[in-house]
Amino acid sequence: MPEKDERYYKAYLAYNTISRRSLLRAFIPHLAEEPKISSRTVPRPPSALNEAEFQSMCTGCGDCALVCPEQIILIENKHAQLSLSYGYCSQCGECENACKTGALSNKVKDTLLRPTFSNDCQNRYNGYCDLCVEQCPSGAISITENSKPILLESSCDGCGRCKQACPFSSVELALSFQP
Repeated sequence: MPEKDERYYKAYLAYNTISRRSLLRAFIPHLAEEPKISSRTVPRPPSALNEAEFQSMCTGCGDCALVCPEQIILIENKHAQLSLSYGYCSQCGECENACKTGALSNKVKDTLLRPTFSNDCQNRYNGYCDLCVEQCPSGAISITENSKPILLESSCDGCGRCKQACPFSSVELALSFQP
């Protein structure tokens, strides 16, 4: 393949227009990369920064996972994430204290997980189960006889205790996309 010289570029520019932005991107490669703003797709520890900042700051060192008394923090794809399948977050703050990078330095301690209650809820059928209400440390769940539990989202911190308290697996946790 022949080497591109001044004549090539002169002929190219005669037939094609190039914007100033494209010209700068050609000479400065990092400007060609668009900033990635990704939304959270997996649960993070309670004091995690927004997803883009978290991913750029978290090194996946595992210090947060080592100090978690509930053993619910895993390192997946080189980042910390929560696994609340068999446990709950006690919101103790140990992960935040252990994080040296600042990826867990958000003032708001919230996993962004919110419970959803299935139609199989025993209270809906029998009217006497309120285990999820009893276990909720923030009082975010209320219940009336023969109905599904109701969540007050602004009070919920996503700890997952309601899911662990339900012996009928009627509570599932899903990511909420609140700021």
